[in-house]
Amino acid sequence: MNQIVEEIYDLFPCSGERVLANFEDYCDNHLSFYSKNRNFDLGNPHENVSKLSPYLRRRLVSENDVLQIALKKHSLSSLEKFIQEIFWRTYWRGWLEMRPDVFKDYLNTNVESNLPGKTGIKCFDYWTEELIETGYLHNHARMWYASIWIYTLRKSWVSGANFFRNYLIDWCPASNTLGWRWVAGLQTRGKIYVAKADNIRLFTNGKFFPEGELNESPIFDDSLWKDHERSCQISYLEPNFSTLEDIGVVINKNDLSFNSYLSEENINFKGCIFHDPEYQPTKSVFVKKFETGLIEQLCLELPDYYFCQTKGSLINWARSQKLKYLIFPFETVGNKYFTTGDFVNELRSHNIETIFHMRAWDKYAFPFASKGFFPFKKNISDLLLRNKLI
Repeated sequence: MNQIVEEIYDLFPCSGERVLANFEDYCDNHLSFYSKNRNFDLGNPHENVSKLSPYLRRRLVSENDVLQIALKKHSLSSLEKFIQEIFWRTYWRGWLEMRPDVFKDYLNTNVESNLPGKTGIKCFDYWTEELIETGYLHNHARMWYASIWIYTLRKSWVSGANFFRNYLIDWCPASNTLGWRWVAGLQTRGKIYVAKADNIRLFTNGKFFPEGELNESPIFDDSLWKDHERSCQISYLEPNFSTLEDIGVVINKNDLSFNSYLSEENINFKGCIFHDPEYQPTKSVFVKKFETGLIEQLCLELPDYYFCQTKGSLINWARSQKLKYLIFPFETVGNKYFTTGDFVNELRSHNIETIFHMRAWDKYAFPFASKGFFPFKKNISDLLLRNKLI
């Protein structure tokens, strides 16, 4: 195993097999207490949560993989909170997919995005250091952190979202952007999230108690509100793969187990692993090493797959293999790479068609994300049925 993988393997392994083995251990030792303990941030190694988010975000392991294991070991009723948390990520992605202007507005907001310096607020400074060093924060800490950033330090939520975007190992365009908007009162107008010293003391087991240091009575800035109605339908192709031939499949960090998913559909294809190391250059060194480790591990596991780092080399490979179709994971809002620019048209000029294929998990769930999470969660049982999990 090379040095890059070794440096981060103990914190976040790069093998999907190892990730699922760790989750089996979590199911045996911790999942029974998830509902009771999930809100406690007790610091590394964060044993009261699964730490699956970096892998679900890139689908090195899928939601189906995780829930199949969990449901073999625990009853459906006992997993209610855990299953809801799995679906929260799906819900955010579906919600944003129907409102792409929300992410566009976030990207187009010009703010100064420097690293936060020492503030003297012990818990906040600790979480800053933890995020920079490990790429990870407990979800409750993320909420407290965002609230302190916005209401106590009086910084723009956008600059905070940018900081998380560069340093979180599990950064997701939907979860991160909408999570910060939620704290700022921009998801439900004026409904803000306020970090309170007593709550921090309770859920850190007394490790931190910033009494008198936080603004616990902020006022919502209504001038920030902008109504974002559902603006577009989610569209995707439903190809009949049995009628296609000369297919290439491109695995990338939008879906690192896409090949396994398509193999289950009995599709014959030639495989390519794509990773552009120059994409998103503001990412932290830690996050870049993690993503490189994931890709290098995949290359070890799939030695027959072609590996490339540029769109040009991908086109050359497809032409050399005389491919007629290239299949990519569906690119959701904030994850668009191959659907931008002239790439698709250039492939078409070489008589190669592109298909951006949406997994059944997303296809079933996204239409229910048009409103709030509470209407969405009423459909979770049906979604589990449709995914053959119950």
